[in-house]
Amino acid sequence: MKIILSKKIGFCFGVKKSVNLAKNALKARKDNLYMLGSIINNPQVIEYFTKKGVKIAGNLDEVPEESTVITRAHGISPKMLKKAYQKKLSVVDTTCPYVRKVQKIAHYLYKKDYFIVIYGDKKHPEVLSLLDTVQNNALVVNSIPDTEKITKKKKIGFISQTTKNIYDFYKLSSALLNKAEELRIFNTICKSTTERQKSALELAKEVDVMLVIGGKESANTTRLAEIGKNQGVKTYHIETKNQIKYKWFHPEDIVGITSGASTPDWVTNEVIDKLKEWYG
Repeated sequence: MKIILSKKIGFCFGVKKSVNLAKNALKARKDNLYMLGSIINNPQVIEYFTKKGVKIAGNLDEVPEESTVITRAHGISPKMLKKAYQKKLSVVDTTCPYVRKVQKIAHYLYKKDYFIVIYGDKKHPEVLSLLDTVQNNALVVNSIPDTEKITKKKKIGFISQTTKNIYDFYKLSSALLNKAEELRIFNTICKSTTERQKSALELAKEVDVMLVIGGKESANTTRLAEIGKNQGVKTYHIETKNQIKYKWFHPEDIVGITSGASTPDWVTNEVIDKLKEWYG
């Protein structure tokens, strides 16, 4: 068996920064430390923090006054921040810098009275944060048919969830061209996401089997698995080494491995070690 690793693997810049901020908060305060939802969509990382005593809160109402709250990397809206400060909470804002940039663009479009269209997953925390930022004055689309319901507008501003597929973003941009007198398109897909997707596409063309490692709730990881499957390669989306099946492989296989932006290196290394244990 030959194993080929993607050129883009492991934590992205934004995730690395968010996790480090959370670790620093843990060092500074051991008690009354809460996380506002999962900081990133990776169960192993969340388990690491909960074992250290961090409590997961579904919303700010679950966080006692004068506690420390760690926000998600996917962003927190100004409205939520205001509420946190009103409760006298110490806020560790781990919002990814790229996500924060999208929030600023969304706020600008809202203030300038653009009809805002967001390419994203309606229930994804980043999209929910964007909607909160513009007081729900936006339409979330995920496919060409979703754009067909849009009637002619004077001004449309088009942005994207940072982890979406760049090629689908281009298609949706084209679909919006005849929907407004003025169309402003902001490519807000993270550069790291785009590079990771391109690297996964190159890898899929070289291998017999592809392993995509990362949380099942991770949008960017799911996208990588879709890329492999679309290339006709046997592709398996796994979270840990324990989910690998011996029957998936043959000794002569070339196996490609990629991971989501929120997957720790140690999780990937455990998968590699297990394959080597089986096939040498």
